[in-house]
Amino acid sequence: MKKIIATIIIAIGGGFSVVQAQTQEVDRTVKEDTIWVDYKTRYTSSFWDNFYVEADFAGRMLMGAEDTHLSFGSRLKPGFGITVGKWFHPDFGVRLNFGGARLKGWNSGPTGIYAYDDGWVEGFDPVQEYWKGQGVDTQNGYRQDIKYYELNADFLFDLYNVFTSHNRLNRKWTAQGYVGVGMLRAAKYHGMEDNVKVGLRVGLIGNYHITDRLGLHLSVGSEITDANFTGELGKGNKFSGILSGTIGLSYRIGRQGYRVVRLVPQRQLAALNNAISLIRTEQTVSGDTIVMKERMATGSLLIPSVVFYPGKNEFNEELQMVNIFRIARYMMRYKDAKIAIVGNTGGTDSRLARRRAEKVRDLLVNKYGIFPQRMEIRTYDVNAKYGVTGYEQSVNFTVTE
Repeated sequence: MKKIIATIIIAIGGGFSVVQAQTQEVDRTVKEDTIWVDYKTRYTSSFWDNFYVEADFAGRMLMGAEDTHLSFGSRLKPGFGITVGKWFHPDFGVRLNFGGARLKGWNSGPTGIYAYDDGWVEGFDPVQEYWKGQGVDTQNGYRQDIKYYELNADFLFDLYNVFTSHNRLNRKWTAQGYVGVGMLRAAKYHGMEDNVKVGLRVGLIGNYHITDRLGLHLSVGSEITDANFTGELGKGNKFSGILSGTIGLSYRIGRQGYRVVRLVPQRQLAALNNAISLIRTEQTVSGDTIVMKERMATGSLLIPSVVFYPGKNEFNEELQMVNIFRIARYMMRYKDAKIAIVGNTGGTDSRLARRRAEKVRDLLVNKYGIFPQRMEIRTYDVNAKYGVTGYEQSVNFTVTE
C-alpha cells in the first residue's frame, strides 16, 4: 500500500509551534520534531458487500483476416450482456458476464470451408449450397452468418488507484481495465454445427455514478479465439477476433464500502505514544483552565493539523485527537482568540474538505466547549497558499484574531 504520512509536531521547550504567513511580525525560525508513520492500509468488508449487476446493449464485430471484404456497417451487429460482479478491494474485483450476438464475416475460396457433421466431404460445401439456394454468387467466397453466446469470467482493476492514493473511494467516476477468459458457443445456424471455443479477453471500462446505487458505463474490448470458431477449416494457426463496445446501466446491491484499517508498526506506535505523553505534560493547570504558553500572531498557520483518511471524512482517533486537544488548549488559554478551521482542497474536493472542517469544529464545540462564534469554516489549498507539503488530506488552523 501507498505510504501515508501522519505528522505530529512537538514544540521544543513546550511551546506551540507555528509556520508564519508572509508577514514581518515574526522573523524567527521555528524548530519542529516530526514523526513519520509508515501505515499499512488494509480494506476489509463482508463477502456479501460491494456486489453489483449490469445490463448492457452491445455492438460486436468479427475481426478475422478476410472479414474486411465486408463494410464496417455490414459487420457491426447488435447484442446484449448481463453481468454480476463484486469488488473485493478498492483496487480489484471480479465479474461473470453472459452475452450473445449475431456476427457477420467473410470467407474466401477453398482455403476455408465450414465444418459439417463433425467433418466435411471434399468437393461439397453445405454453406455454398445454402447461399446458392438464395441466389448468392459464391465463386469468390461466401458470407458467414453466425449466432453465438458467450460466458466470461474477468478480473477487474481500477486504473485510477494504480497511479494515486488520493480519493480512492466514493468517486463519481471510475476507469477500469479487465482481462479474462470466455467460453464462446456458436449455435447451429445457416450451415454451421454447434461449435465451442475458448477466448482471451481484454478491455477498458468507464463508469459514472449517477447516484450511490445507479451508474452508467461504457466499455470497449476485444476477444481472440481460434479461427475455427467461425466454422472454417484449413486456416492453419490463424485466429479470429471479436471487437465489442457496450453501453449500459449498473446497480449496486447491498452494503457498499470498506472498513479502512491503518496498521502502525509497534516501534512507531511507541514513538507516537511518547509524543502524546510529552504534549500532555506541556499543559499547566490554573483552577479548571488548561493554559498555554505562547500566543500566535494573526495570519499564522497553527501546527499541528488533523490528518484524515484519503477520500473519507474520518480520521484515526488514537493519533489525531491529541492534535484537536492542542487547538482546544490554545483557545482556552487565549479566550479572545479566533481561528479559521481550513479544509485543505489540495488533495480532495471542496465539498469533502468543508465536511472535514465542520467535523473538527463540532468536536471543539461539543468536547471542549469552545464557542462556535470564535471559529469560522474555510476551504482552500493550504499547500499552495503557505508553500508547505504533506497536508493533502488534512484540516488546518489559522489565527484570525
